[in-house]
Amino acid sequence: MPEPVLDRLGDPRPSWRRPLVVLRSRLAAVSRPGWTVAAAAVLSALAAVLINHYLFPYLSINNDEALYRLQAQTLAGGHLFPSASTPAQSYAPWLAAVVDGHYVLKYTPVVAGLFALSLVLTGGTVAGLAIVAAAAVVATYHAGIELLGDRRAAAVAAWLLALSPLVILHSAMMLSYLPVLVLYECVLVGLLRGLRTGRGAPLVAAGLALGLAMAVRPYDTALVLGPLAVWAVHQGARGQWWWLLRWVGVGLIVPVAALLSYNAAATGSPFTLPFALLEPDDKLGFGDRRLFPTDPAHRFGPVEGLVSIGDHLWFLGIWACGGVFLAALSVAAVVRRRLSGPALAVGVGAVLLILGYIVFWGAWNAAELWGGIRYVGPFYLMPVLIPLVFFGARGLVDLAVARPWAGGLTAAACLGLSTVVLVFAVGANVSFTRRDRNLTNMITAQPGRVLVIVSADPAFLMHPTSVVANSPAMDGRVLYAVSRGRADFTVLADHPDRSPYLLRLPDGYNRTLESPSAARLERLRVVDGLSIGVDVRASVPAGARAARLEVISDGRRASYSLDPAGPVTATLTISPDRVDVAGIGSASTISAVPAAGVPTAGVLAKMDHSVILALFYTPASGGGERFLDRQDLPVRVDAGTGVSVVAPDGQVGAVGSGLAPAIRLSVG
Repeated sequence: MPEPVLDRLGDPRPSWRRPLVVLRSRLAAVSRPGWTVAAAAVLSALAAVLINHYLFPYLSINNDEALYRLQAQTLAGGHLFPSASTPAQSYAPWLAAVVDGHYVLKYTPVVAGLFALSLVLTGGTVAGLAIVAAAAVVATYHAGIELLGDRRAAAVAAWLLALSPLVILHSAMMLSYLPVLVLYECVLVGLLRGLRTGRGAPLVAAGLALGLAMAVRPYDTALVLGPLAVWAVHQGARGQWWWLLRWVGVGLIVPVAALLSYNAAATGSPFTLPFALLEPDDKLGFGDRRLFPTDPAHRFGPVEGLVSIGDHLWFLGIWACGGVFLAALSVAAVVRRRLSGPALAVGVGAVLLILGYIVFWGAWNAAELWGGIRYVGPFYLMPVLIPLVFFGARGLVDLAVARPWAGGLTAAACLGLSTVVLVFAVGANVSFTRRDRNLTNMITAQPGRVLVIVSADPAFLMHPTSVVANSPAMDGRVLYAVSRGRADFTVLADHPDRSPYLLRLPDGYNRTLESPSAARLERLRVVDGLSIGVDVRASVPAGARAARLEVISDGRRASYSLDPAGPVTATLTISPDRVDVAGIGSASTISAVPAAGVPTAGVLAKMDHSVILALFYTPASGGGERFLDRQDLPVRVDAGTGVSVVAPDGQVGAVGSGLAPAIRLSVG
């Protein structure tokens, strides 16, 4: 029998078997903690896929998800920015600015790029979600090895992260918070491993991850990783300072260059992020803050900042896997000096992040004005999970070694708390999903190609629900546009092949579980005439002490007192030069400026003759006057021929419960 031919390494086995041998040896080298982490990673990826499919099929109540989806779809289609159709503001996505015929979205496209790659390779985004979920577990394990020097404690930290309700839900959501956490941990692993082994490749990887994280959340990155950078430079001062910065800098080159190029294309300046392009008052610091130009100014001061951070910390105490227990274990680990220098630097970074968010109004908005952290967790403080699970794991392992019964009881308490929070969160989000499903079914039940003009405030698509969203190509069977006065005529004329409808969403739709969720779908038609009569009907909550209707047209605001005990009916007669109101008496006040506090879908053009109706009431339980509903009536004055009105022409569907849109319009 002939002797086997030796390969160049002297291995007598056939070359096709060598990869299998290498794989077998690698698997044999995996430690027992490593195998448990691999199981956690697989389970996390599977959970991300299942939760996304069953709990978030219409995305979550955080409408930034729809923004990331649109950005991913745009990148997957080979474009950097979504094209803006005319009129651009009528199709504007959530928090998008119109620049040179395209929409500039609020966030840089790093995270969206991951989901775009998933779309190109698999046709969907769930693969990207699964990869991020698994990567979070694996990165936590490897970062724990570097920070704690103990594979068992690192594995416990990975499981604590994987079992945190905050991570479980966000693993199924297209948002930036979990991907950035993974990038932070990649920086930890690369930096510490590079310093420990003296190799440049891990430092290059750390620089790459650092650059990507800075491109997504620069403020958070500076706070979270700043202390670790100081520690690393201090370590480098012992003769390898230049070596350290050189290799990290190599990794930074590509993401920093890409970020500067994107900024230049988006804002005109390489050093200006698109974050505040739409609204300059959406920024750090105290003062009047707003998300978009028509958003009423929100006074944000130190008290509001402290309250919001207090709420975030309270929720983190239950949305981490046994957060309050981990906090106690973390304190014990610090007091007993069981943590290394870089681990303590990571802890200082978490403290800086908490303090830093006292001066950012976004956390206050999420906790107090919107309240979404009750349903999707305190996402702004997700980086605090990094030291929390590492320090907590160190303390938990030490406790289990010293007193096994106490360690087991503490672990059970952590799991129990997480289970309770997760059950509540899933139940709440199921309710939101049910609302979106009913809304989607009502719209898609209409035959043929459909145009839905959305009457909601503020004047963006993808808000207050991600259901009302277009693809970048705007070629779906259902096309959405925002009601914007006279611009609605152009939208209707540009799509004569589509049946037009008006979707009425109440103020505060889908904001919380207690918010109104009743929506109404009505047919639309264009009515022409020398003058047009529009019937107005409205309903006021039972027991209201007072009510009034404001009619705003051609720069004038007329206020009419209503009898809250009976049905509200009136008739608008719209002529080329005026709007007359009959059936509810005379106007009590007339002014040239719209009333402060009336939600508006955008400032109407100077020559826009459209009519705005706003309904207010005073509850019997006491307190001041409250806004109830508004509806815009697009009007166009045709020189020499009269007027045209885009008017509702009968209801075709209604879904939801709670307070429904109170105003109904019709043309005989």
